[in-house]
Amino acid sequence: MIDIPKRCHTHIRYIEEVVQLRGYEGPIRQFAATGLGHDHPTLFLSNDFEETPRESIIRYAGRNRIEGGLGVSVNFFHLDCLASEVRLNVDLDATLTVIANGCYRWLASRLKGFEKADPKQLFRRFIETAGTVTVHPDRLSVAFDRRSHNPILREAALGNDSPPITWLGQRAIEFTYR
Repeated sequence: MIDIPKRCHTHIRYIEEVVQLRGYEGPIRQFAATGLGHDHPTLFLSNDFEETPRESIIRYAGRNRIEGGLGVSVNFFHLDCLASEVRLNVDLDATLTVIANGCYRWLASRLKGFEKADPKQLFRRFIETAGTVTVHPDRLSVAFDRRSHNPILREAALGNDSPPITWLGQRAIEFTYR
């Protein structure tokens, strides 16, 4: 049994054996696990005989959750549609994708009822919003057009406690809702 809170698949079965691989010195531990939510068993290979199969499966589940989160980013931010063949640009695109995903996660954590929303849903309901931006000598004023999700934005108080932004000439941001 895998005791990870809120995990869908907790009843895992596995079979373990020690095998030899061609071209590798020493024994290899192999185990196949079912009950992880896949159609076919998942095969694990390891030269670590200290870790239990249970610990390996839990580590695998954690990594899979991270990869799933990045998969959502790839889908929404179109990381898989990179046009550049230059490695530097691809690395920059990947880095910016991870940063953007972090920003969406932060926004989701501030919006009541949307803590687990994916970036695509947050974009549709909160980011892709019309409004007016006015630059004043001491502040940047953002006035959102009337929308059904504005009360949630207002309750999140995103503009409160925000320090002046250096690259905007030390201007603070002020949000208003029509």
